[in-house]
Amino acid sequence: MISKLLDLFPSHTHPLTLVSDADCLLAGEATLKELKKRGFEIIQEDDPVLLRYRAEESRPFTAEHPIIIYTTGELEDLPYDLYQTAYRISLSLHQFFPNLAYPIVKVLSPQQIEKLELLQQPEQILSRQKTIDYLLSKIFGVDMNVLNQPQGLIEWLSEYHHRQNFLPDLLKENLVNQLEKYPLYKNWDVNLLISDDKIFQNFIQQQWKLFVENSFNENRIGEVEVPYAIPFRNDPELQDMVPKLVRYGIIQPLQINDGTKLPYWVQPGVSAVDPRFQRLKLLFEEVEARLEKLKKNLDSGWEDWNQFALIWSELCSYLYLSDFEIQPRQKSDFNRFIRDLDPLFASWLMNNYSTLGVLRLPNPHHVNHIPHYLAHLRDLKKIDKVVLLIMDCLSLADWQVIYPKWAARHTDWDMKTKTLLAQVPTITAISRKALISGLRPDDFITKFKKDISEEKFWKLFWSQQNIATDRCQFVSLRYDRQNDQQAELENPNIDAWCLIDDTLDKLTHNAVLGATDYQSSLQLWLDSKSDQNSIPLENMIEWYLNHGYSVFIASDHGHVEATGFGQPNEGLIVQTRGMRARIYMDHLFAKRVQKAFPETYLWDNDGLLPNQAAVLMPTGRQAFALNGQVVVTHGGISIDEAIVPFVQISKEGM
Repeated sequence: MISKLLDLFPSHTHPLTLVSDADCLLAGEATLKELKKRGFEIIQEDDPVLLRYRAEESRPFTAEHPIIIYTTGELEDLPYDLYQTAYRISLSLHQFFPNLAYPIVKVLSPQQIEKLELLQQPEQILSRQKTIDYLLSKIFGVDMNVLNQPQGLIEWLSEYHHRQNFLPDLLKENLVNQLEKYPLYKNWDVNLLISDDKIFQNFIQQQWKLFVENSFNENRIGEVEVPYAIPFRNDPELQDMVPKLVRYGIIQPLQINDGTKLPYWVQPGVSAVDPRFQRLKLLFEEVEARLEKLKKNLDSGWEDWNQFALIWSELCSYLYLSDFEIQPRQKSDFNRFIRDLDPLFASWLMNNYSTLGVLRLPNPHHVNHIPHYLAHLRDLKKIDKVVLLIMDCLSLADWQVIYPKWAARHTDWDMKTKTLLAQVPTITAISRKALISGLRPDDFITKFKKDISEEKFWKLFWSQQNIATDRCQFVSLRYDRQNDQQAELENPNIDAWCLIDDTLDKLTHNAVLGATDYQSSLQLWLDSKSDQNSIPLENMIEWYLNHGYSVFIASDHGHVEATGFGQPNEGLIVQTRGMRARIYMDHLFAKRVQKAFPETYLWDNDGLLPNQAAVLMPTGRQAFALNGQVVVTHGGISIDEAIVPFVQISKEGM
């Protein structure tokens, strides 16, 4: 089907094409990449003023530089002068999947639709239920003849969460209904096991702990019959899965005195030393394997890099623990990974960043998509009142440290983590404003001539979603005066909160001894006994959850440890000076500076920054700082700076 879809967009034919795509057929990564190869520029703007501005900016429309104006609404709602002169296309899933029930196919994500496109389509019209069965089988690998046994279900769930190819609610409900009919799963909450990877992981871990302690505990008295939900003892196929479950991090090895006398299949899941050492060893192996795969497949997509980022951030979170001794060989391997990773990711990002930033929905990819995504969820009635908590400078590795602490203190919190791309350059002035406003940097740098504050941008966005400005609130948190803010923050009449927490950003800039110094400060902030800790922030989240809010945590950028290699002397020409990014509004001058600093990337013409803007960023882990100076900073395009967490927190039973 993808070829049939792309046949509608021949190269060098139509200067201007208007596309109505209510089913988001064009939103798949592979489709967008191919359209870019064919020279198309895609414009999507709900705001008619911004749409007009961008359309006029793109003139003249030519066959050599064709423009697609994209809408999920009706073509007739677009400006009449454009409608009159353009080639017009209306897309529908039914055009390409006539034998599948449209309401069912419609719930698939663009990436899942792209997978569907590659399959042999059914020759006969399928009913609603048969369409569900077809999609569960072909897209998600569901085979009820396998899933009717614990081993089969656990293996499917482990791969399901590992690959993050998540079921839409409608398909998930159908699968849950089928699984709940099996007596074996009467004590399993299969809905939660499918919905939440952390709940699945905790379930397996508890079952493994129960099994090991009652089977091999030398201090037990007699044989105690314990009812297990997962029959590790007498299922050889489950036993064979243990190494894989450990490798995926689903089973955390249990510390025991001596595991040498245990059956061979148990040994991967136990450790005579700190289990973290075993996990670290597996992470090194996993990173190396995935990195080699990415090096061989230079056309890897967002899903591949997203999965790598999660593994990489977990590895990084281990390396900076103060109570954890890293072996010299591991340090050497980590540095080797960085040398391979940084140019590989930078190359991928430069080739794919603009493409992933084109279409905002139904799945966000850039941080400036977040407000649109929240509004979309609200339109679908999936959320009502919303809190967007921006933790400035929160990296994915930071979240790997924060999550278990908060999860232990708030057992009723359900925290679902996605990843997004920060705005480039990854500095607060650019990325945070893009996150809050929902705009491209070009929009708030050149189109809004006045210096509009972040607060005004927040209220402007939600006013366009029919929320009155007095029901939107923007607050910068001040923990030294928390009591003064309490009345301001605890107002249940506000529909859309934006809260700014710059704690981590301050820790970053105060980390004069590098990443280890920063991580020590982070651990101290998470310590409930510390004078200045995260408890006030957690209490605030708890209040909002208890008052019917959907809470989202977002980051504007991550951070990286870098070493100075000198500072350019640009006078007044540079617009923004940062240790990992310099912004110029003169391409020629930027190139002149690059000649003096050849170990830099020149970032321009990304379709998101102003056309005249050029950003100079050091390669690798270097910084525009004094030679040899070690800093923790941000602004560049390393994976640690550019891929950031996006977390939804909800409360069980609410």
